[in-house]
Amino acid sequence: MAQATTSAERPAETSLPSLAPLGWIGIVRLGLVQTALGAIVVLTTSAINRVMVVELALPALVPGLLIALHHAVQMLRPRWGHGSDIGGRLTPWIIGGMAILGLGGFAAAVAVSWMTANLAAGIALAVAAFTLVGIGTGAAGTCLLVLLAKRVAPERRGPAATVVWLMMIAGFAITSGVVGHWLDPFSPERLIFVSGLVAALAFSITVLAVWGLEGRHPAGTTPSSAAHAKPPFRQALAEVLADPDARRLTIFVFVSMLGYFSEELVLDPFAGIVFGYTPGQSTKLSSTLHSGVFVGMIALAFAAGLPALRARIPLAACMMWGCLASAAALVGLSACALIGPPMPLKAFVFVLGVA
Repeated sequence: MAQATTSAERPAETSLPSLAPLGWIGIVRLGLVQTALGAIVVLTTSAINRVMVVELALPALVPGLLIALHHAVQMLRPRWGHGSDIGGRLTPWIIGGMAILGLGGFAAAVAVSWMTANLAAGIALAVAAFTLVGIGTGAAGTCLLVLLAKRVAPERRGPAATVVWLMMIAGFAITSGVVGHWLDPFSPERLIFVSGLVAALAFSITVLAVWGLEGRHPAGTTPSSAAHAKPPFRQALAEVLADPDARRLTIFVFVSMLGYFSEELVLDPFAGIVFGYTPGQSTKLSSTLHSGVFVGMIALAFAAGLPALRARIPLAACMMWGCLASAAALVGLSACALIGPPMPLKAFVFVLGVA
């Protein structure tokens, strides 16, 4: 995501010179797309993941490889971001990406149900479904960030990115809580119905949110007119990799995300096997996690806005202590695995989200 935003910032003024910057209402509309995107993705990484491991008693390697496939496809995000930066209109790509994502999320639920009758066919459908989830997430999410960078004034890009990101986290939290309520008592048919409903609502929200937001270009101009001023993708990637600060930040993000997302595949099945959570209850646990993320981001944004705190606590220190606190929370979750239900599982999950 960061690569897409960075590559899109430079030509914002030259590619769309006649369009007024988006106001806060427009920024919130873009945030609604991120909310819709998060609503579908969280179902695949929480509810569907847990059902495969607990209800179907499949090896955890199966959903692990499927979710790895979903993330691997998104390794193409920098290429998509660079291409959309110099290409045509972004709205069709956002809507099309969300359609692919919704289809993938629904197909994943169907695949889980099919596994109960024909395991090989169900896994084959799941491979196709998670591939669609990765393509849809990458296409819609990357083009959304490019549109954000092009249509938001430079002085608002930081706060706008925060708003959009918070709304995605809110999508994770709200969907996990609501879907967790409707999944009990669990059945494969109920999972298919809930997944289809979430996909349909997410797609509808996306269409309404972006409709007319990108704006029209004046006669005789095209957004691809900036293509001649942009370097080829390989050259642009080499320039970024040659920057030592960019390399260090990339390594930091990789290591921190590796630690943070180490809970993603384990948390829901673990809650079901060790703590006896139902599918609905374990899905709600994801809501607890992302609620913590939301609280942590709001707290940091508030602290960054206070000059006294900002002077005493540098941003780098917040990043370091956040990583250490998340590591401590993961140690607590490991203790929950050894001791069992007496341990405050939800508290450790919430602390991990905040950190």
